[in-house]
Amino acid sequence: MRNRWVKTEKFELEKAAGRRLFGIFGNPMTSDPSVQGKRYNTGNTNIILHGGQLLALMEGAPPVALDPRKLDTLHEETYGGLVTSSFSAHPKIDYATREMINTGAAIHGMMGPAEMRYDVVAADGTIRKTEIIPMPHFSLMHTFLLTENWAIFPFIPIDTDLKRFAAGGPMTAWVNDRPTKFAVMPREGTADQIKWFEFEPRHMFHELNVWEEDGKIIADVAAANGTALFPDETGARRTHGDTQQSLRRWTIDPTGNTGWIKEEVLNGRDIQFPRPDDRLMTRKSRHSFANINLKSRDGRVEGMDAVLRYDTQTGEEDIWHFGAGAAAGELVFAPRLGSTDEADGYAMTLVHPANSGTSELAIFAAKDIAAGPIARVLIPFRVPSGFHCNFYAEDNPLYQQTLAN
Repeated sequence: MRNRWVKTEKFELEKAAGRRLFGIFGNPMTSDPSVQGKRYNTGNTNIILHGGQLLALMEGAPPVALDPRKLDTLHEETYGGLVTSSFSAHPKIDYATREMINTGAAIHGMMGPAEMRYDVVAADGTIRKTEIIPMPHFSLMHTFLLTENWAIFPFIPIDTDLKRFAAGGPMTAWVNDRPTKFAVMPREGTADQIKWFEFEPRHMFHELNVWEEDGKIIADVAAANGTALFPDETGARRTHGDTQQSLRRWTIDPTGNTGWIKEEVLNGRDIQFPRPDDRLMTRKSRHSFANINLKSRDGRVEGMDAVLRYDTQTGEEDIWHFGAGAAAGELVFAPRLGSTDEADGYAMTLVHPANSGTSELAIFAAKDIAAGPIARVLIPFRVPSGFHCNFYAEDNPLYQQTLAN
C-alpha cells in the first residue's frame, strides 16, 4: 500500500505556518489575513482516474493531479484555465463514452451571482462542452444526477449565506419549509432548455444510480426529510435519529407537467454512500452496495457499523455486521476480471475495528455479503477515514489509459 498527503496550496501554507489558517469551508470571514485570496482546496473527498490522470477532488476547487504510481502531488488541473473555481467531487463517468460529466456550484464565490457550471470532459481529458446555469439560491449541491439523455441538478434546502453569518446566524444552514428544486436539462442541451420541478424539502448528498425507463427518469438516492449535518436558520440542530437517510426512488417525468415527481422508499435502513456496479452508471441497475448503521452501540450515530447489498428488484437484503463500535467506510464494487455481468465480482470496504488503533480492508463476494469477508488485509495502524473511494481493475479502460504503459 501507499499513503500520501495531497499537497495543495492550503496544505503547504498551513504546514509552513504550523497551524490552521483557513476558516471552515474556506470562510473568508474566519480565515487568517495571510491567506486572503488563496485557494481553499483540501483534495480530500474523492479520487478518480480520467483522461489519463489520477485526480483528487473536493467540490470547492479544481481537481489535483497526482502521480498515478508514487502519489506525489503534481498540479491543479484547470483544463487549460477553464476550471478555476468549484468542481464537484461527484463527477459521473459514462463507461459507454468514457466521458466525465461534472458540475461546479457557486462558481463566482459567495459574493458573485448564483451560477453553476456544467462540464462535459471528453475521454482524452479535454472539456468539449460547458454550460452556465442559474442557481435559485446558494444551495450546497454535493452531487447531481445523470442519465443517457438528461442532466438533473437538485437544489436542496441547505444554503450558504454570508449575510446571515455576518448577522450572527449560521453560515450554512437548513432552510425550513424551502422546497427542493430540480433543474432538468437535456444532457447535450443548454440552460434555456431547463425545465424546473419542485418537491418537498429533502436532504440528498448521494445517489445510487439514475436511468431512463418508459420515458421517465428513475433516480435511486439516499435521502432524508431533513439533516443533522447543519443547523437550521435559527441555529437549532436536529438529531440523526430524526433525519436518518433511507434508500428512496424518485421518478420524474421530464416532458410532463412541471412539478410531477413521485417518491417511494425502497429500503428504510440508516444508509450512506450507496453505490452501483459503476460500469452501469446512467443505465438501469438493480444492486446497491452501501454501508449502514445497525446502531449496535447505544447512542452511536457517527459511524456505520455494517455493510449491505440490496437488490432493488426483489427487495433482498444481504448484510454483514462488523460488531459494536466498528466503523465501515464506503462499500465499493470491484468487477471480476473479464466479467461483464452486473455485480459479478467483489465488494470491499476499509474498516476501523472498535477500540483498536488498527484498520483492515474487508473483501466480500459481491452477491454473498452475509457470508462475511472472503479475505481481510490486516493493517497494523489506523488508516485515516475518507469519504469516497474507487477500484480500477487492470482491464478497466481508465486504468489502461493511465497506468498500463
